[in-house]
Amino acid sequence: MSSISSASSPPAAPRQVFAALFLVAAGALIFEIALTRLFSLFFQYHFVFLAVSIAVFGLSIGAALARLIPPGPNGLLTADPSRRLVQVLFGISIAYPAAALLIALLPSTASIWPRAVLALIPFVGTGFFTATVFEYFSETSGSLYAADLIGSAAGLILVVVLLNSFSAFTIVYMIGVVLAGMALFLGLRLQAGSKWLQAPAAGITLLILGLNLMTGRLDYDPLRLDIDTAPRDKTMLFILNDPEQEAKIIRTALSPFARVDVVQSNDPSVMFVFTDGGAGSYMVRFDGRTPDLTLLFTIEALPFVVRPAESVLIVGAGGGKDILMALAGGAGSITAVEVNPAIVEITRELGEFNGDIYDRPEVLTIRGDGRNFAERSQDAYDLIYLNLVYSQAAEPASQALVENYIFTEEAFEAYYDRLAPGGHLAVVSHNALEGSRAAVTALKALQNLGIEPNRGLDHLALWMYPSEDPTLRTTVMLLGREALTQETLQTLTFGAQSFGMTTLFSPGEHELLFASLRRLSDVDDFIDPGASYDLSPTTDDSPFFFKLDFGAPQAIRQALTGAVIVAAMLFAAAALLFQKQPGNSPVRWLVMVVYAALIGAGYLLVEIPLIQRFQLLLGYPILTLSVTLGTMLFASGMGSLISQSWETGALIGRVALAAFLIAALGLAYRLFLPPLIEALLPAGMPVRVAAVVILSALIGLPMGIPFPSLIRVAGASHQQVALLWAVNGAFSALGSVSAVILSMAYGFSWAFVAGAVCYLGLSGLVWAMVPRRAAAA
Repeated sequence: MSSISSASSPPAAPRQVFAALFLVAAGALIFEIALTRLFSLFFQYHFVFLAVSIAVFGLSIGAALARLIPPGPNGLLTADPSRRLVQVLFGISIAYPAAALLIALLPSTASIWPRAVLALIPFVGTGFFTATVFEYFSETSGSLYAADLIGSAAGLILVVVLLNSFSAFTIVYMIGVVLAGMALFLGLRLQAGSKWLQAPAAGITLLILGLNLMTGRLDYDPLRLDIDTAPRDKTMLFILNDPEQEAKIIRTALSPFARVDVVQSNDPSVMFVFTDGGAGSYMVRFDGRTPDLTLLFTIEALPFVVRPAESVLIVGAGGGKDILMALAGGAGSITAVEVNPAIVEITRELGEFNGDIYDRPEVLTIRGDGRNFAERSQDAYDLIYLNLVYSQAAEPASQALVENYIFTEEAFEAYYDRLAPGGHLAVVSHNALEGSRAAVTALKALQNLGIEPNRGLDHLALWMYPSEDPTLRTTVMLLGREALTQETLQTLTFGAQSFGMTTLFSPGEHELLFASLRRLSDVDDFIDPGASYDLSPTTDDSPFFFKLDFGAPQAIRQALTGAVIVAAMLFAAAALLFQKQPGNSPVRWLVMVVYAALIGAGYLLVEIPLIQRFQLLLGYPILTLSVTLGTMLFASGMGSLISQSWETGALIGRVALAAFLIAALGLAYRLFLPPLIEALLPAGMPVRVAAVVILSALIGLPMGIPFPSLIRVAGASHQQVALLWAVNGAFSALGSVSAVILSMAYGFSWAFVAGAVCYLGLSGLVWAMVPRRAAAA
């Protein structure tokens, strides 16, 4: 096939270009998901969300560079379209393994920015390639956009499969190999590029992948990291670097949820189970016969000494210590729920050490989300036990972005409904702040069920271990289905005091903490907006239980500032260049730039809350991401493909209708999704997955129409297509950060509203242009 020729009118894209775009889009989505896994290994959890912002920032910058860097007669930025595409594709194939390799080898974790900048580079290349393709072939933008979105959907499904068997670093090296092969193929088919330079580059990417698969030396190595700059919540690093413990990793299991490591020290009675280097739990040596009763002489075992609990539900069973405490406490039936399948797998592998704790006859093991299970279960339990379900270091701001449906009003209502007569709900938290918030949320749940705060306090007790280290001030909260009896309170007080704990709240005795609630009819009135910390009840609409500080966390504020600056700069640059375009009226260029901005922000403002809402319905975070985002991308690709068959003259009216439909669906989802999800929770998994697919596709299909239509119209009139991509990407980044801020401040429902407003504004903007187009015709 001959190389692509430059032409006055946009040519049709060759099949090889569609294939390349498909693979580039798939690679970018795979890298975005893999990046969340990489960042989770090196940094505190609340930095992981930056992966999305890095992706859209990089794509936006790359698209801008595709327009702003002029092509030259020779070199990397050749003016020949075929050579330019092949060379950029090769650059991307090298950028992926190079970025991953440097991310792995950097010793310091003091700042996220060095690794963030490295991660940005492949996305910049992807944005450059994608914008260049659409610039050359804008006439077929509908079909190209379909290839782009469907490629992203395929990448999402593939990365979920790969993460079960390979590390995130290995997967990124694989992307480099695949894209290098595609670049070689594209260069041969288009008769472009120099195979003498490209073939060795492809060989290098293959060598890096092979070395990592054989040796693992180019992967995450906790011993390579500088312990002085490590985050406090990466407990595994400190244990491995403690010479007195002589610790080493003996097992590693991988899953899309997280990497799990089992660490063995010189204490033969216990092992540590770490999720991404933090979130540790214990695996206790057990002979499978008689549980060690000394387990009951620990702070977190306090709920098991109240009275014998025949049936126990454990949410977040981890390495099995909580199950052993339940056995030691006399439980005859234990339901152990663990959301991370890798933890269950690795605990079963070490069954000889832990007495096959997950497979004992008394234990029913459930792989899934504890809240989802509680909503769907019809069983009653004497004790529901939540022991540090998210167990990271407990500095108030360190977990601000951790959305957790385990600790919401609706969750506590579900737990209360699952309690047998005389049953108790126990929550073990990191510190007094979390314990107090859990108590306030539980009281709000009782109020929702018709039990006023004055009476609800009689169901509640709260204790704390008074450590000098604030991160070790463990609290234990107990909530009874009925008011706690004096006998129960005396037993608990005696047990707590024997562990050295102090009473934070006990009905009729120590009531200072919640004394004002005795006089209030609504728990919300107890919250003081001028307090140092936010203890307000969390809900499913804004489930950020660990966000204890008022206002947006620093990480989000920084991301928002960066997003606003980049979006404003690109908007201004695009407006300036459009204005200089021959024959362009101010109204025309302004409409195009605003159009691209509204789509960019609107898509993310709808996508993010939709994924969060469906997480409660499906229970598994990675399943939710795969089904929701995969369906949306595929459906949007189909919408784009449909729009390609429309005549250019018909696009503007149909885009307006599509945008109005998206806005209407967004507002409808804001109102009706919560009750619909509640109604669907008891249904089987196939029914729930089918519902998510239908609802995601319903709104995803029209969402794929506006942007390729804009590119098609712009390309036909020789407008700045690459700059429209840049503006769209920049405002996508702004939309992603805004969705998080709105969700934390007002709830996911208002992020839906903001997305609907963007599409409503787009619909009005496009309709306003119809008379002008008709008059011009």
